[in-house]
Amino acid sequence: MNVKDMVEANTILKIKVGSELYGTSIVGVSDIDYFGVCIPTKDYILGTQKFELLEERTNPSSSGKRNTKYDSDFTCYSLQKYFKLLSDNNPNVLETLFVNKENIIYSNRAAKEILTYKHIFLSKRAYYKFSGYAHAQKRKLLTKESMGLRKEIVDKYFYDTKYAGHLLRLLLFGIELLDTGSIKFPTDWAKYLIQIKKGEWPFSHIIDKATYLEEQLVNAYNHTKLPELPDLEAINKLQIKLIEGHWSNNN
Repeated sequence: MNVKDMVEANTILKIKVGSELYGTSIVGVSDIDYFGVCIPTKDYILGTQKFELLEERTNPSSSGKRNTKYDSDFTCYSLQKYFKLLSDNNPNVLETLFVNKENIIYSNRAAKEILTYKHIFLSKRAYYKFSGYAHAQKRKLLTKESMGLRKEIVDKYFYDTKYAGHLLRLLLFGIELLDTGSIKFPTDWAKYLIQIKKGEWPFSHIIDKATYLEEQLVNAYNHTKLPELPDLEAINKLQIKLIEGHWSNNN
């Protein structure tokens, strides 16, 4: 069985992410991003074949064209890779634990169990990951790294609205997670983030807001009730349970 067929037959979770999840999609403009998790067959875990990630894009990066409303991206991880990224508190993956039901395309019993026990993955590592990812976006914003197709955005608004939106979103979500142990979707900040995406705020506001939120993120870290580390023992047991259960049900 090739990788694509294996993934399709063993997917346990498929959801909409990105702007659809955040509530910041712009009708007639935004593309759709899909995220999935699959439990590989024995050939891909016990055997010689390996699988961590499958990416499918209607508009490959090599095309040199910007995504349109007709394009979509699908990224599917193996359960092992997914759990590793969750344990690291990777922002782009951690947010999938809080997906609202409207954006769940498919989930089976294994996926529902992961979402039920999401708390075992959360930890203070979130501060370092969210702040690190935000810093990377801020650096791109300040150095105007936009190239090619995004240069027109910088020429129009004097900054890259994409990087600005990512920067503030990461800081806002990081604060919310550390404060509450959760991230609400669609976000209460959707209207504001859409305004950022549309270039409706000046560059000075973006930088001032980011500086303020960076301070709030540190404060949230200092007062969070999240544990120092994720519950690695519980994660290990859950991974084994889900893999064995999936194989048993599919024999």
